[in-house]
Amino acid sequence: MGPFILFIVAFILETGVSAIQVTLSDNGPAVRGAAVTFTANITSGYTGENLKFVFTDSATPQHSEEIISPNQTVNFTVEYYRDIYEANQYVVNLEVKKNYFESLWWTIATAFTAFNLTDTLHGDLKLKQNDAVRPNNFVAVNNTVTHFVKLHESELEFLKKNASSIQTHWFIDCVYIDATSDFSLNYTYDDNMGSHEVEAIVVANNEPLPPLTTTTTTTTTTTTTTTTTTTTTTTPKPTTAGPTTPKASTTTLAPTNTSSTPAPTPSNVTDANSTAPHKVAKRAISNRTLKGPDGSPLTCNNTIPISSGYTYGRYRHNIFVREPITAVNITGLNWLQHGDLLNMNVKYTGSQPFNYCIQYKLGEYNITGNETCTSPTTTIANSFPLVHYFSDSDKHTVVVIIENEIGKSVAKSTINIYKVSVHAQLSVIVIPVFFCLVAVILVVFGIAYYQHRSRHTIEVADFDFGQAHLDYKTFTERLRDSFRNAFNFRQRDDTDPLTSNTRYDSMT
Repeated sequence: MGPFILFIVAFILETGVSAIQVTLSDNGPAVRGAAVTFTANITSGYTGENLKFVFTDSATPQHSEEIISPNQTVNFTVEYYRDIYEANQYVVNLEVKKNYFESLWWTIATAFTAFNLTDTLHGDLKLKQNDAVRPNNFVAVNNTVTHFVKLHESELEFLKKNASSIQTHWFIDCVYIDATSDFSLNYTYDDNMGSHEVEAIVVANNEPLPPLTTTTTTTTTTTTTTTTTTTTTTTPKPTTAGPTTPKASTTTLAPTNTSSTPAPTPSNVTDANSTAPHKVAKRAISNRTLKGPDGSPLTCNNTIPISSGYTYGRYRHNIFVREPITAVNITGLNWLQHGDLLNMNVKYTGSQPFNYCIQYKLGEYNITGNETCTSPTTTIANSFPLVHYFSDSDKHTVVVIIENEIGKSVAKSTINIYKVSVHAQLSVIVIPVFFCLVAVILVVFGIAYYQHRSRHTIEVADFDFGQAHLDYKTFTERLRDSFRNAFNFRQRDDTDPLTSNTRYDSMT
């Protein structure tokens, strides 16, 4: 009883302290017949010990598997055969168990995931231009575009193992273009600012090829392959066809009619008999309708007749044709005197709208093509001014990054800033010196004239030396007499002898 209680206590403590959390994911949805992989991943509480992963699904017949592994991630792959499992949604449950005592495994975590099993292939329609997969649905005008269907890896493996022939039928704007065997189509759009609806229908024939037989002929037997008494044995090859290789009669699916064409070998996805690249030819179909009465686009009703032994997938994209950015020209003075403003103009061509930004690099800079705009400016114009002030006198590089829906263009211009040595002009020196000399001469002549005049000036006393008696008068009395004599000067007698108020001028 004691060990059992200790076991229960240890179990409760370990479960509460180090609880394991697990997630379960899948690579679905998947087409019937393809393999589906389920991935269990321990997100927390992983200690590296052996755990038991128990997988079970809801399909009939049911799949279940137990995997004991110390790994943090465990995969479980199931193949759902076409002749057994129907298209439906299925659920896979996971139990993670831990061993506590000998053969006693206790469930410590659970998870589940749901996936869809369908009759159609899955994947996406991709665009490639200039050996690069387009990140959006915009393509450059007058440049070959490679349209290709990218299937899920599990479904592609299923087709390689089970399909006797695979063809992809291409429609552009409800017009049947071509049928290819390599999931791709090359096409060039020449209408700038146009839009097109592209649809690809992948059809795979899951019916096996007829068995190959060995034929023995005699001298009296005439066959289609030989007329001599020899034994002829034909063996299929992956990439070539012998003169007596049997060819399975299959149906090439077209929008309005069917025709008989030879099927490729099962091990190849591409047609081994076709070596030259296919030519794009437009063929109209009967149900072509681009726009409704109100001008809104209508979905094309492109149909491909198929039988129950075929697997198909339908992929559709709207493609927009634009002109890439070309001919970026940066014009203006790139030699600046220190203190001048940089004033340049950037012109370019391409389809609007544009996003641009400007980066200023110190010194020389080589464009890598990986430059990006963190805060771009949007415009619809094909030019913009470039004004900037450089506070130093070093060499700089102006990097202009312009983007539109098609791509990016990077251009640069090297700016040289120089300083000019300032030399004083001759007039700035001569004029001040001249006026200083004139001022000195005037001062010297003024002093000399003043001294000359002072030397020849004779001062004369203004009083009467012949007056015998002088009355004593105060300053006030003398001032009063002076005013009286001044106002009475016109009443003097000209014959009177000189008095004390007679005025004398200085004699020089």
